[in-house]
Parts: sequence; structure tokens; C-alpha cells
Amino acid sequence: MLWRDMNLAVLRPSRRAFGSALLAGGSAIAVSLWIAICAAAPEFIWQGLRIAVGHVGLTDLASAVLIGLVLAFFIEPLMEHIRDRIHHPAPGAPPAHRPRTALFTASVSIAFALASVCLHHAMTAYLAGHGPGEANARLIAGISLATEWAFVPFAVTLAWLTRSPRWLGVLMAGLAAASSCLAAWLFDWGALSAATTTIPCVLILGFGYRYMGAPAGFARCAWMLVVVASAWLCTSLLIEVGSRWFGFGPVEVYPPSAFWEDFRFYAGWAIGLSLAPPPVPHHGGHA
Repeated sequence: MLWRDMNLAVLRPSRRAFGSALLAGGSAIAVSLWIAICAAAPEFIWQGLRIAVGHVGLTDLASAVLIGLVLAFFIEPLMEHIRDRIHHPAPGAPPAHRPRTALFTASVSIAFALASVCLHHAMTAYLAGHGPGEANARLIAGISLATEWAFVPFAVTLAWLTRSPRWLGVLMAGLAAASSCLAAWLFDWGALSAATTTIPCVLILGFGYRYMGAPAGFARCAWMLVVVASAWLCTSLLIEVGSRWFGFGPVEVYPPSAFWEDFRFYAGWAIGLSLAPPPVPHHGGHA
């Protein structure tokens, strides 16, 4: 009897520790995937818009307006009501949202609903195909694009969130630092693209560690990323302009299309960091 009680006393903390570790690992992966998808989203939407703009007719616009009205006046208020019922405020607490006039609410809802429909149409246009095997090819291309753009942010975020045990944190940091080179090899970026991605991403990885564990850590990382990415992109432009100005010959850090691709990449990554919740919620007063 005593032996059984001793075994149960040992097993209970072990099970709790295993459950906590499993929950922390799942939360870290979920948040990393959240931020990675946000980093890939702007390029995905941009490619879809380029295809959709040339195929928009009056029928498409009318259908977008109709779907937008249904979303604005039925789906969105219903989902908002359900969210309020799930996250109901404490008795006596002020309402989470200040009441608005019906005209203002309807205008904002319709605008957001139309934007959602148009973005959905753009992404569908990118993935849809008209030939027998074109749809499958487009789907594979879309998955490849999303994976390619999400690869580095996923690895970097997971490294930020994996700091213990120490050996695992060091391993994840090394993999995150090498993720740009690995992605360049997997997706045939070329040596120049590998270098122009690796340098700023390693800086972002290193600077981001100082903000992890603090309240609003992801939001601070978002601002840090904006500063590093802006400095890097501006420096690349100055190098190209300076090489022509001083007669060194054209030094091309970025091809014209690649510059804006990286701009969209860093913008999406920063937005993802701003929107993602912390894997473990912080309580007031604790750093």
C-alpha cells in the first residue's frame, strides 16, 4: 500500500510536468505558424490580385456586394454576439466596445466585408485553374509559395520561444540562423537572395531574444523588425545608388522585383508579430 502511494506521488508530478511541456510546445508551434502565415500572406494576396484584376467584371462586383451585405448584416454581428457571450465581462465592468450609430456600424461592416470578399476572390483566382491539370498545378504552386515565405519566420519564432532546456534552445537558435540558407537551397533562391535574406533575418533573430519573456514581447519584436528591415532595405538602395554615383559600376543588391518581394515579406512578418497572442498569457504586474 505504501509502495503504491509512493508511486502515485511520483507519477502525478511527472504527468503534470509532461502535460505542461506538451501544452507549451503546442502553443509555441501554433504561435509560430500564426506569425509565419502572416509573413506569407501579403505575397500570396499580391499574386492573386495580379491575376484577379484582369478578370473582374460587373457580375463579380455585384456578387461581392451581395456577399458583403450578408457578411456585414448577418455573419459579422452574429459572430460578434457569440464572442461577447463567450468572453462575457465581469459584473459592473465597462463594455468592451463603445456603442456606435447604425450608419457608422453598417458602413464599416460593409467596407470590411467587401475587402474580405475581394481578398478571397484574389486568393481563389491564384489557386483556380481552367485547364484539366491547371488547378492541381496552381494548388501545388500556392502551397509551395506559402511554405517558402513562411519557412524563416516559423523557424525564428520557434527559436525565440524555445529557450529551455539550454541545449534545445541553442539547437533551435542554430537552425533558425541557418533557415534562410536552407530555404534558399530548398527553393532555389540563388546565392544573392540567400545572402540578402540571411543577413537581416539573423539580426532579427538575435535582437528578438531580448524581448521574449516580457509583456507585449511580440509587439516589441514587431517594431524591432520594422527598424531592422527598413535599415537593411534603405542600405541596399544606398549601395546601389552610391555605386552608380561614384562610378564603381552598378552594384545590384536587389533585382527590382525582389526588393518589393522582401518589402512585402517583412511587412507581413511585422503584422503577424503585432497580431499574434503570446503563447503563455501574461498577468498584470509580472514581467
